Amino acid sequence: MAFGRNANTPADSETQGNTHISETQADYNINVDDEVQQTQQRSTIPEGKDASRPLLEEVTFCGAGNSKNARGSKQWVCNHCKGKFTSSYTRIHVHFFGPAVGKTADIRRCPIMVKDQRKRESLRKKVTEAENSGVAKCLKNSVLSKNASSRKRIEESFGILERNVVDLKIVRGLCANGIPFNILRNPQFLEMISAIKNAPDGYKPPSCEKARTVLLDECVRDVEKELTPIKDTWITQRVSIVSDGWSNVKHNPLINVLTVNSRGATFMYAEDFSGVEKSGVEISKFLVGAIDNIGPSNVLQVVTDNAANCKAAGREIERIHKHIFWSPCCVHTLNLIFKDLAKEFYWLEETYKRGKGIVKYFINHTHALSFFRENSTLELLKVAKTRFASHYIVLHRLIECREALSTTIVLNSWREWVKNGDEATRIVGSKIVDTVKDDQFWDDVENILAITKPIFLLLKFCDGEGPKMGEIYERMDSMLGEIKDVMRENKYASYYPQVEKIVLDRWEKMTIPLHCLGFALNPKFYDKHYLEKLAPDGMARKAPNQDKEIVLGVMEAFDRIAESEKEAKILQEQFVKFHMKKGIYSMTSTQIDAVTMDGIDWWAIYGSETPELADVAKRVFSQPISSSSTERNWSTYSYIHNVKRNRLNCKRADKLVFIHSNIRLLSHFSESYKSGPLKKWDINPESDYIEGSSARLEEMTWENLDEESVENGKGKRQRLD
Repeated sequence: MAFGRNANTPADSETQGNTHISETQADYNINVDDEVQQTQQRSTIPEGKDASRPLLEEVTFCGAGNSKNARGSKQWVCNHCKGKFTSSYTRIHVHFFGPAVGKTADIRRCPIMVKDQRKRESLRKKVTEAENSGVAKCLKNSVLSKNASSRKRIEESFGILERNVVDLKIVRGLCANGIPFNILRNPQFLEMISAIKNAPDGYKPPSCEKARTVLLDECVRDVEKELTPIKDTWITQRVSIVSDGWSNVKHNPLINVLTVNSRGATFMYAEDFSGVEKSGVEISKFLVGAIDNIGPSNVLQVVTDNAANCKAAGREIERIHKHIFWSPCCVHTLNLIFKDLAKEFYWLEETYKRGKGIVKYFINHTHALSFFRENSTLELLKVAKTRFASHYIVLHRLIECREALSTTIVLNSWREWVKNGDEATRIVGSKIVDTVKDDQFWDDVENILAITKPIFLLLKFCDGEGPKMGEIYERMDSMLGEIKDVMRENKYASYYPQVEKIVLDRWEKMTIPLHCLGFALNPKFYDKHYLEKLAPDGMARKAPNQDKEIVLGVMEAFDRIAESEKEAKILQEQFVKFHMKKGIYSMTSTQIDAVTMDGIDWWAIYGSETPELADVAKRVFSQPISSSSTERNWSTYSYIHNVKRNRLNCKRADKLVFIHSNIRLLSHFSESYKSGPLKKWDINPESDYIEGSSARLEEMTWENLDEESVENGKGKRQRLD
C-alpha cells in the first residue's frame, strides 16, 4: 500500500529491492580486499582518463591487481566513500549505480551515492551521455543498459500505479470536503501522511466519537505542553490580556481571552455570555478572572475596544490591580477618527457616497461588471462600513480604476446595454456616467485621500504583527504633523482646525501612561541625528524627557509598576542616567546601536548598568497596542464553527480554536516556516480566515463585502455594549 510501511517514494524508487545495499547486508558476495597493506603505493594509470570508461575518474587505483588481463580486476579506492575494493570496471559501475534488474550485487553500493540523489543523478547523466554518444559501451549488468531500462519489475509498476491512485484519492478528499490545496504545504498534514505510512499493518482511522472526545482532549493537552516555552516568557516579558466580543452562527455572544507579548498571540479560551448582561461590572469580573487564571504578576496590560462598558471594566481592573493598565485598541481609535471626519465634513461623506454608488452599480449588474473587467486588471471593492478605514479603501481603489471606468462608459456596448435596460437602470446609469465624467468628483477624491492617508498608514502599522508600544506615541504625533503638511496646499485647508481637534480628542482618549513610558524608554528617540531633523509639521523635535506630558506619564507609570516607593525612586534615578547618557549609555557603540537595534535587544545588551529600568523597558516593549489578534481569532472561530458545523457546541469549538490557533503560532518559530517549500505555509491568498494573507491590506478581508453581507453573515463581530 502507498500509505503502508513499504511505500515507495520517487527518491527511493531507484534504490529499491536489490539496489538497497548497506554495509551491514550479508546477503551479497562483496569482493573487497580489506587486507591490502596501507603502505602500498598508489599509482595513476592512463585508464583514469579513458573516455570510454568515464567512471574511472571517480576512483583512484592503488595497485595492478592479480589479473593478467590489462582491463581485469585492480585494486581501487572510491573517491566518494573511501571504500577499498578489487574488481573490474563492471563492478565499479555496480558500486555507483547498483546491479541490473534480476542481478545480484557482488560489490557494496557507494553509501554516498545512495544518500545524495543530486550527486547520483549528475554522475548518471555523465555516464549516459558517454553511452549515448557511442564512446562508452552499455554494460549488460548496468542499471543504465538499454535492456535493463526497458524492463520494469511488476511490483515497481504496481507501486507507481498505486501512488497515482493515492494522489487522486487525496485530491478527491480535499475537493469533497472543501479543503484548500494549500493544505498540501501544511507540515501537520505531511506529518499525518507520514504517520499513516508508518502505521501498523491494517491500521484504520479512529472513529468520529473517539476523535471528538478522547483524542481531541489529548491533543489539547499536547498543545498546552508545547506552549510551555512561550508561557515561560510571561515571567520576564509579562503579557497583555486582549479580549473582544463576537456572536457565532448560533447567535451565542462570546468573549475570548488571548495573551500577547513579543512571542505572539496565544489563544486561551472563549466564554459564552448567553443570558449575561454585558455591563462593565460583568466584563470586569470576566477579565479579573482571566487575570487570576494567568497570574496577576504576569499581566501588565488589558486591551479591549473603546466601548463605554469596556472603559468601565478597565477602570475597575486598574482599581483592583494598580500595576495593570487598561488600554483601548489603537486600531479602533483610528477607525473612529475616520468616522468622526465623515460626520463632521459633508463633502467627505458625500464624495464617499457617490464613489460607493459607482461600485454598487457595477457589482450589482453583471453586464456592467463584465464591460468594466474587459478594461481593468483590478476589481472594484465593495466594503462594509463596519470594516476599518472603509472610506479610504473604496476611494483609493476608485482612483486606481478611474481610467478603466472612463473607458467603459464610452463603449458602444455599454451605451446599448443602458439604453435597453429598465427605467431604474437607465436613471442610475446616467448618474454613474455623470459622476465618472465629473473632474470635480475626482479632485475631491484625491484631496480626501491625501488628508486621510496618514491615518490609514498608521492604522496599517497598528494592525500589523508584533509589539509596537515603543513607537505608537511618536507615530501618532507624526501623523498629525503629516496631515497638517498636506492640508497647507489642499483645497480644504481651512478645515484643518476641525481636523486637528477631532484627532487630538481621540488621541487624548487613547494615550495611556504605558504609551508615554514606551516612547520615553525607546533609545532611538534620543539620537542626535533624529532630533536634528524637523518633525513633519516643520517643528523642531524634542527628546521625550523634555516633553512635560511624557514625563508626567512616565512618573505615573513608575508609581504603578513599582511595588514600593523605594523601587519607584530607583526607576526614576536610573531613567535619569539613561536619558542623560551617563556611564555605558555614553559609549559610541551604545548610541549607534540605539538607532539600528530592536528596543528589546538593545536593553538586553546595554541595560546591565540600570537593571531595574532595563527589566521594565523589556516588559513594556513586549506589549501590543491593538486587539487585532482577537479579530483574526474570530476569523479562525468562524472558519471552524460555520453553518456546515452548526451543531458544534461552544465547548468543543473552543478546543478546536485553541488547537488551530496555537499550532500555527508554534510553527512560526520553526526554521521550515522561515524558508524552504513550507515557508509561511499558513498564508493562503484564497482564504479570508488566515491572518497572514499575502493580499494587500485593502484587499485582505474586505473584498466584495457590504453592510448587507455583514448583517446576514455567518458570524459577526459585535461591540461589548
